[in-house]
Amino acid sequence: MGFLRGLSRSLAALLRREREPLSPASRLGRRGEREAADHLKRLGYTILERNYRIRQGEIDLVAFRDGVLAFVEVRAQTEPAMVDALYTITRRKQRRIIKAAQTYVALNAVERGEVELRFDVVAVLFNDRGQRRDIRHIEGAFQETPKGFT
Repeated sequence: MGFLRGLSRSLAALLRREREPLSPASRLGRRGEREAADHLKRLGYTILERNYRIRQGEIDLVAFRDGVLAFVEVRAQTEPAMVDALYTITRRKQRRIIKAAQTYVALNAVERGEVELRFDVVAVLFNDRGQRRDIRHIEGAFQETPKGFT
């Protein structure tokens, strides 16, 4: 019975979140993800997943092009940005993205020998009026651990 009670609480919390308005930071992040996905599509990528979530982490975009499966972290900022977007991705965040990518690979039976796995960052910069000023795609922004894909 405890399981069902917990499940109903989780569902109620999820429904509350769906009705709550997004914070300005969340709106900016979602807009950045849309801009990043559009940018990748223009470059010939196919977007396979958006906001792929597991308990241990999340991947903003999973994209594929020319034998490369890219796990993409999107960073949206407004100018003037105090710190470059690339430097806002901590080692802890990288580990969470790698863990989510590992799960994605396992659940989708991706053969590592058949595709190259890469961790990219797309940084989207908006001006103070919400207009996109710049977009940068950093391929291979960080790597797997030396021990392998863990």
